[in-house]
Amino acid sequence: MVTIFGSGIGPSATVTAQLNAQGRLASTLAGTQVLFDNIPAPLVYVTAAQVSAIVPYEVANQQTTQMVVVRNGQSTPPVTLTVSAVAPALFTAAASGSGQAAAVNQDGTLNGPQSGAPAGSEVALFATGEGQTTPGGINGRIAGSVVPQPLAPVSVKIGGVDAVVVYAGGAPGAVAGLFQVNVKVPAGLQAGANAVVLTVGGASSRADVTIMLR
Repeated sequence: MVTIFGSGIGPSATVTAQLNAQGRLASTLAGTQVLFDNIPAPLVYVTAAQVSAIVPYEVANQQTTQMVVVRNGQSTPPVTLTVSAVAPALFTAAASGSGQAAAVNQDGTLNGPQSGAPAGSEVALFATGEGQTTPGGINGRIAGSVVPQPLAPVSVKIGGVDAVVVYAGGAPGAVAGLFQVNVKVPAGLQAGANAVVLTVGGASSRADVTIMLR
């Protein structure tokens, strides 16, 4: 998932994701499209100054891609972007990319200052940037009975200690490009905020994302 900033690239009021006739995330919202090598990208939301899109799977194995935003038939100049096989990033509670992770404890509570996870319990993390999947990714597809899993190996460290990955793959009801990682909290870590780092293939997420332990 990527966020594009600009001027006049969407409607004045935010319009959020919608499903198309095929039951997939729509690639046109309120007259806005984002194209990667002329391939329409599923859209998460659009506003006049900010658009969130999911990079199409067709750009896999390329070194670069040409991105264009189209608003009511008018296109921005193309921008050349570098393509990576993977670029993992964890979603955070404040949607800032850092700080408290958007995570769910094993008992169903949101992980946070008042609800830390104990050692040995499972915590569900939510991320993007896993790259190509098996079965192969389909743009905008909503995960159902068959959930895609990353082709590249997935590992997680909590507080610098390897955590057991119980599950890594699509979350039922979530769009392709968002994936869930369930991990067991290692023993012996200090209570409070601990750094959590997700690695997919040879790339790692930011080191300034945390989960709360108790």
